[in-house]
Order: sequence, then structure tokens, then C-alpha cells
Amino acid sequence: MHYSSIATTAGQLRSGELLPTGLVEALLTRIERLDPLLDAYAHLDPGGARAAAARAEQEIREGNWRGPLHGIPIAVKDLYAVAGMPTTFGSPHLADHHLTQEAEVVGRLRDAGAIVLGTLRMSEAALTDHGPGLPTPINPWGEDIWVGTSSSGSAAATAAGMCFAALGSDTGGSVRGPSTATGLTGLKPTRGLIPTGGTLPLSRTLDTLGPFTRSARDCRILLEAMAQQPVSSAGPDGVEGHGLAGVHIGMDRRLLETVSAPIREAIERTAERFTQLGATLQEVSAGEGSRLASEWVGFVGREALEDLEELYPRGSEHLFGPEVAHVLEQGRAATAEDLARAEAETERFTAETDRALTRVDALLLPTIAAPSPTVHEIATMRESYRVWNDQVMRLCCPYNFSGHPSLTFPTGFTPHGTPLGAQLVGAHHAESALLSIVEAFQEGTDFHLRRPEAIG
Repeated sequence: MHYSSIATTAGQLRSGELLPTGLVEALLTRIERLDPLLDAYAHLDPGGARAAAARAEQEIREGNWRGPLHGIPIAVKDLYAVAGMPTTFGSPHLADHHLTQEAEVVGRLRDAGAIVLGTLRMSEAALTDHGPGLPTPINPWGEDIWVGTSSSGSAAATAAGMCFAALGSDTGGSVRGPSTATGLTGLKPTRGLIPTGGTLPLSRTLDTLGPFTRSARDCRILLEAMAQQPVSSAGPDGVEGHGLAGVHIGMDRRLLETVSAPIREAIERTAERFTQLGATLQEVSAGEGSRLASEWVGFVGREALEDLEELYPRGSEHLFGPEVAHVLEQGRAATAEDLARAEAETERFTAETDRALTRVDALLLPTIAAPSPTVHEIATMRESYRVWNDQVMRLCCPYNFSGHPSLTFPTGFTPHGTPLGAQLVGAHHAESALLSIVEAFQEGTDFHLRRPEAIG
């Protein structure tokens, strides 16, 4: 039950085969068993979830079905305001911090009938380190495997079947990295598509809200409710689901030479599967993102100063972690010339990406340069900003600057049985095309259906 797709579960709920109250109780029981091991939830709202389930049950019984999310239990990252719960932004000193109004997108999901189980742990201030004294969520695929940041709890809870989907945010890869690490399908939509009202910002320019799901089909259901608009299932050039004839997918061989051999081989296998489905591969230049990766900290720090200094004031560094203090200091040090350079780099990279996307429907790219990195390997990468930017940031964060949508999906497993993934980048507002491509891929593969055996 806990690993069923949203589409399947919705049919069972609508027919009465499954009741929302029973579904919520099953999820709460699973959370009670697993969350002490995985530490995914920051705050749980059993009473609110049970009351919402009872309402959904009555509405469905009376024939007032709201759609495929009606009665579906979800959870949200701890930067979304949720009525009755604090919004702590991953910081222990904000344990009693409440926003005045529930996040707009949470309200949209409630209107669609979704049941909010609670909020999910995240790294502090949506950066990389988890708050002092707070637990780091564990990857259900292995406690020594990196779970990703900053939407770590969103990834862990969804992959472990402790919610049917979760909301995260992506400022430099924080939907895509955790989704890849946990074998999920995660979407960073076009910048501006999803309203950010009622969320705590790290960077109002780069922040993008997006869903964590276990399939592209489920991702489409979440996106339609979040955006409050249909996301047609028609693929590029009107192609429907089952095949990819007429679809052109771009690959940058030069970029692939800059990642590890296992990642390069995994991307090649994924590309081969796309061609078997009828797609045409085309060599393109995807754009050089390393310079934007190096500008990220200063740019984000400058914007964070305006929104976060009240929550993380100077002189109170003992209340929060050193990474937050460092990013704010980088923001204070950023000059007008620095910001102008970042703006010029953004224009260049956006133009390069747009040019490539005039020739293809999507770009197939890695999300991270190394396969299923361990917690220790990530810690080693982070000892050097140069290494961290090269291995992680340059493959994801440039598309936060350019605003292009990116859909991450599972593409296989390492010899150790841990997930591999890739991202498809599309033109602005081309989410439907990306989803259709991955839906076709997932119809013929089972990578998205495999579950971490250790947790059951």
C-alpha cells in the first residue's frame, strides 16, 4: 500500500476499495516504525492528518471527488508554512518560529484533497549542513550513502514510503541531488511557475519549489495541483506516451568527458534506451556552467542578507551553523562587480542553453559527477569549494540561474545496489514534454519501481 502509485491509490480511494482514514493510519504506523531510524520528519501532525482524512472520506462517499490527490497523504519541506506547525528552516533556534499564513502551494494541494502529514527535515537555511544538534536524514538505500541536500527529509520520506510524495525546494540542485540519491523522480519546474508565498527564502531569484515523487506520472499529478493548470500528457510534437518517435534528445559528449566513468556509462545506457523507444540523439553543446557554480555562494549570500539576516543576525552565530554564517559573510563581501559578473554569466549560459534547445526537445545530463557518493566521499568533496563545485554544483545550479525546468529520474543502479539518476533539461515551460519522455522511459524500465529492501 505505502509504495503504490498515486494514480493507482486514487482509483482505489474513489471506488471505496481503500479509505482515506485507513490509508493515513497505515502511513502513521509506518512513520512510527521507520522514522526513528531515518529521521526524515521534523514535525508530524497526526491529529490534523486524521481529521483531513475523515473529511476526505465523507466527501468521496458523497460523490464530491476532487481529483487524483483526494485523500493522498503527502509531506512538505520545513521551509513551507503549514497551519498549526512551526516553520523552522532546519535551524534549532527557530523551533518556535511560525509564519502568519500557510504557504500558497500547500493550500493548493489541500484544495486538491491532499492530506498533509507533517513537515520534513532539511539542511539549515536550505544550504548543505544540517542544523547544530539536529539529526541528518538517512538514505533508505544505505546509511552510509549520501541522501542529498537540502531537501534531504523530502527524499528520505518519499523513498521510504512514509508519504506518497513530498514538496521540496531547489536553489542549486536540492530537488535533483536528493532525488538522484534516493531513486526518485523529482522536478525543478520553470522558475516562477510555482508560487513561493508562505515559504522561507534562501535566494528569491534562484529558489524553485518542486515535487518529489516515485514516478513521472505521479509527478505530473503533483505539478498540476501545484501550478493549478493542466499539464497535458501529450509529448513533444504531440507524441503520446508509449513511444518517442520524433523526439530529439541532446547530449554533450564534451561534458560527459568531465564526469566519472560510471556516470558517463550510465548516461550512455539511458541514451541507448531512449533510442530504442524511437528518440533521435543529437550532439549539442549544453553550455559551460562551472563559472556560474563559482558565483553561486556570493550571489545567494547577497540575496540571503535581505531575507535572512533577521533570522540569523550578526553576533548570534552561536545559535546556528558555520555554513550559514559563511554564506552571509560572502554576501556582505559581494561587490557590484561580482553581481554584474554573475548576471553576465547568466545571460551567456541562458543563451547557450536556449540555442541548444532550439535543436532538441531535451538535454540529457548527469546530476552529479560521481555515482551514489558515500557520506564520507561527500565530506571529502566539501573540503574544497573547487572540488564541490566541480563534482556537484556545476551540473545543477546553472539551471537555477537560467530558470529552465529539469526533471530528474532513476536510470539504474550501481554494482552495490544504490540508485543512479540523470536529469532532462527542457525549454522554459516545457515540463509536459519532459514528463512525457520520462513516462515513456518508465513504461519500459523498472528502475523507478525498485525499493530499498532493508526497510521493507
